[in-house]
Amino acid sequence: MRLRHLLGASLLCYAGMSGARDVHGVNGYYNWTTAQMQSGVNISLDNNGKKWAQWNPSFGFEGDYLRWILGVNNTALEPAKGGFQFRSGIKFNEQVSGAGFMTMRPEYPVFVCKMSIPRHSEAAQPGNSNTWISFRWNNPYTGKVNDPMPNDGGGGFWGFKEKLDVVKSHCPWSKDALGRDSIYLYNAAREDSTLSIRINDKGTSPTPQKGDTVWYMKRLPVTEDQERCEILVAINFASILDSSSVALPSRRLIDRVPIRLSEFTVNCISRSDTMYVETDENGDTIFSRAKTRDELPYMEVKWLKTFPSMDAVVKSLTAENNWGDGEKADPQKDVLNTALYEAEKIIKGFQNYMGDADEAYAALKEVHAKADGVYNKADATTEEYLSAIEEVNAAVAEFYSYVNPAEDLVYNYIRTSDGSVSLYALSDEVTKDTYTGYPLALGANESATPLTFVPVGESNGQLAYNLKGKDGVVVQCTDGTLLMVKGTDDAATFTFADRDGYGSFDMKCGSFYYYKSGYELKPVKEFPEFSSEDYDSMIPYCFLIEDALGSYNPTDDEKTGLFEAWEFNGEAEDDPSTKGTINGAELVMGEHGQTFMLDGWRMQRWRMWSRVNKDTYKDAEGEDLQCLKLTAADTYDSFDGTSLGNVTTYPTSPSMRREGGVFTNFYDRDPEGGVRDESCMISLNPGVRRYIAMKCKGTNPEITVDKFNFLQQVNGLNSEFALSLSDAEMKGDVYYWDLLRYIGVGKTNYVGQFMSTAGFQQGDALYIDWIRTYETVDDIPSESFATGVRDVQADGGGLKVFVTGRTINVFTSESGAIYTVDGTCVSEFEGTVHETVRPGIYIVRADGMVKKVLVK
Repeated sequence: MRLRHLLGASLLCYAGMSGARDVHGVNGYYNWTTAQMQSGVNISLDNNGKKWAQWNPSFGFEGDYLRWILGVNNTALEPAKGGFQFRSGIKFNEQVSGAGFMTMRPEYPVFVCKMSIPRHSEAAQPGNSNTWISFRWNNPYTGKVNDPMPNDGGGGFWGFKEKLDVVKSHCPWSKDALGRDSIYLYNAAREDSTLSIRINDKGTSPTPQKGDTVWYMKRLPVTEDQERCEILVAINFASILDSSSVALPSRRLIDRVPIRLSEFTVNCISRSDTMYVETDENGDTIFSRAKTRDELPYMEVKWLKTFPSMDAVVKSLTAENNWGDGEKADPQKDVLNTALYEAEKIIKGFQNYMGDADEAYAALKEVHAKADGVYNKADATTEEYLSAIEEVNAAVAEFYSYVNPAEDLVYNYIRTSDGSVSLYALSDEVTKDTYTGYPLALGANESATPLTFVPVGESNGQLAYNLKGKDGVVVQCTDGTLLMVKGTDDAATFTFADRDGYGSFDMKCGSFYYYKSGYELKPVKEFPEFSSEDYDSMIPYCFLIEDALGSYNPTDDEKTGLFEAWEFNGEAEDDPSTKGTINGAELVMGEHGQTFMLDGWRMQRWRMWSRVNKDTYKDAEGEDLQCLKLTAADTYDSFDGTSLGNVTTYPTSPSMRREGGVFTNFYDRDPEGGVRDESCMISLNPGVRRYIAMKCKGTNPEITVDKFNFLQQVNGLNSEFALSLSDAEMKGDVYYWDLLRYIGVGKTNYVGQFMSTAGFQQGDALYIDWIRTYETVDDIPSESFATGVRDVQADGGGLKVFVTGRTINVFTSESGAIYTVDGTCVSEFEGTVHETVRPGIYIVRADGMVKKVLVK
């Protein structure tokens, strides 16, 4: 047995370093500068502004600002209003479901965003360009994950209904010297430079206490020579009234529970043309061209921060304090400070570790000490900070690679580390928060409930899971209680770390760790720190994870009637959604006769350019295969036939569905109320048929299956799930997935399937020979289509590289390798390869050619 870790002198020198100041993400303090954003938050665009692919929205970082460019949201050109409607929203999301990207606490209850007003707007009418913000949270009343924040009647929010308008155009035709709109803050006066405050001054507001300021907006001083015109928006989360029966005397929700924000979005609608036009004095065009991306309407966010009070926000808005920015300092120093804090928690929390991570633990301590030296160096450069951050994060991820559960963790019992009792679901349902389910408790090992571990993400090397059983998914109540609940998508997120090197894992969910107290399972806010001599005291806080798949004995019903295959060998049928009778008159859609139905699969009406047909594609031996062929039509009619001959813009993304439903009209795009026709139902049980496989090939190597969705019955026991091609394993042109990574053991029904794609150019097609389920990996065949000339096309040569998810796809007939930017070889290959890697920048070399790719 190895000696337990000792707290080294190097750590003792620095143990108080981060605790002496505010650390990003600790106790409610946040400083989401662009440096922090690039280090640790998921940023994405919403689904607006994507009507034309060449004018889709995009975002990137430019210095201290996150800039995002709006996209065309309405293809109708309306010159009187200023051109096309442009729209987009930039979203800041939690990395792991349920964890929150910001946790508001009483120490720092005020959320503040510093943003610019829209640029390059050509709106010609007042109010036709506007900006607003919205929040989602992990609802502390119901436990629902990523829930829109409610209005006054939905739980005591502070008075705006999910969305808060910030800026509207006032006289958009009146521009300043830099082309900036005349705007007003969204307040009663509708003035350009006033501030807006809502405050409970009469005790009648839905805020908990008289004097609580709810929100505050201010246009910061601006001069004609400043490029940006910025707005500061502050939201006081201490002003949320706690409407529950267990509210504290303060009546503030934040005093009882932390408020976890799962998403913050800044939204903007504006107007602009996609063409740059110069006219003469008569208004006649003398020159025109398509605009560049930088000439389209855009907005910027500088930072998101938390403050201890609204008064502190107001006092920070001085020129000396850089209008809320604080003293000028290298923003990477703050990122390093956060990385050091996280490393210290690991170093102090794993003193009882005795396993294979000894070297990684020692390396982490050394890297921490070195990085702390950079932090305290008076003249450290940005490059030194970045290098130190990268080294600390890499050392943390390396350590977690040893203490994470095994990668093949799929179906298990959870027992206490002394092996005496196990987690099981009680037989009597209870209602807690808004959930009704079976509480998880500790009991005899023979009564243990087997749980499917579904991986849902990774944060700095630590793996996260949802837990599912045959009777539902595990959710977490606001007090930490765990329930097994049927038919919910609000699965709680768990992490596990090996605390001693011998498989004794902590169990963390949300803000709670769990421990054995007598025969009870109890939550605790923090995992206690135990000295290297106090191993026995740590035992109640640890659990064993034992394989349960071998003990699964399915009933006859659970083994029969399971989905086996769609072979696509039958005849193509008319798509019933392309013609029908409305008000006694038969209507025929424009796509009738262009798209058909195979094995129940047909075009997805949300994407009217989608076409499903039957065709042949040769296999590797030259024999014809009967396949489903998915293509994109060059022109299409709107889903209801009100507009005809719309032109498809490439690249595009056709999709198909296999479902029917309660439709108001035959051409409706989605069933009313989400109720689907069970004639399309299939049953899956990964405890019996564990793998699903699809043999497919695109005529263009950039074609990929984006998502393959399975939809549940309304009020079903299971939850929906989706497969991505980037997560699949391959045998030739056969992609396959382990269903136990997505759904629990037991027979469950899915009444709808959808498949979306990406990467289609004009004339492209995706061929699918079959989709099947198998019992074992060995049963899955390795089959290939014929190799066509387009399959190895390159940018001027024999190398084609693209990224799907975290997979680098290399199409070449030559040998080569994939390297990190520091020269480390991560993969060598002979011909086509699909390599899954960590996020970062990679270099692909083959046949004397080089391509650089970014994996996010």
